[in-house]
Amino acid sequence: MRSDWWLHLGPLPRVAIVCGAGLQTVAEKLEGSVTEIPYAEIPGFVTSTVVKSTGRLLFGEISGMPVVCMVGRCHYYEGYSMKQITFPVRVISLLGVQTLVVTTAVSGLAADMDIGDIVVVRDHVSIPTLAGLNPLIGPNFAQLGPRLPNMYNAYTFALRKLAFMAFLGDAQLQQRGVRLREATFCYTTGPSFETRAECAALRALGCEVVGTTTVPEIVVARHSGLDVLCLGLITNVATQSAEPSAELAARAAIEGKQLPPAERSSDDILSRTGSVKKGGQRLNDLNLLLRRVIERL
Repeated sequence: MRSDWWLHLGPLPRVAIVCGAGLQTVAEKLEGSVTEIPYAEIPGFVTSTVVKSTGRLLFGEISGMPVVCMVGRCHYYEGYSMKQITFPVRVISLLGVQTLVVTTAVSGLAADMDIGDIVVVRDHVSIPTLAGLNPLIGPNFAQLGPRLPNMYNAYTFALRKLAFMAFLGDAQLQQRGVRLREATFCYTTGPSFETRAECAALRALGCEVVGTTTVPEIVVARHSGLDVLCLGLITNVATQSAEPSAELAARAAIEGKQLPPAERSSDDILSRTGSVKKGGQRLNDLNLLLRRVIERL
């Protein structure tokens, strides 16, 4: 790839959008002069082994705002390092981006969360980071950010407020019955889902949604001085029930009794209490909300 490719982009982007799985519609509807650069052509970028489409950067505009969309993200569980999966954030920050908007699919943990709800992430609990897996580990380069960055307000309050103003001010989103909630996000590496006991432990920690992406990018974005907004779509919810007792089941079997449904064994910790179809329809609603937020920046 030519080293001066950025000279042909026109206005450099002020906003970067990380498009989660199924949430790339906003990238496909960019306005103005659109430039596409495959990840494979950018030194240091890696390509996801999860999504079918090739990862790429798309430069264009949304309502006159110069933006860059990252379509296709890589995960730690694919075998990449933390520095590899967060490298794109470093690149877009050096292009002059001021705001990072991240979209992601999440699982609901809190009892009042349902499939199809859209969440504005207010804070996070990162199990890998607390255990020593932080993308900032290693030598620090002062020109990129401070050695000890403050993550106390990782998710910019002004942007979270803006998201709710955009939501409340859009008649279409209100008429469609979209629910927008604030939530504390828990980051785990995946790719396996959490056990019942782990879900209970995460709830005890105050976590309301959980996912296997986002936080490494957020940490690096904040280290780079970017403002951050994270919007999540709940695509499944974790069961609230306790693990059935094997002893009670054995005693009931010996005595020829039938256990109540709530006490019967289930190997699936995910219970789809909401409408799966509704969850799919909310992809368009999230993309619309994202566009409304960009229009207000």
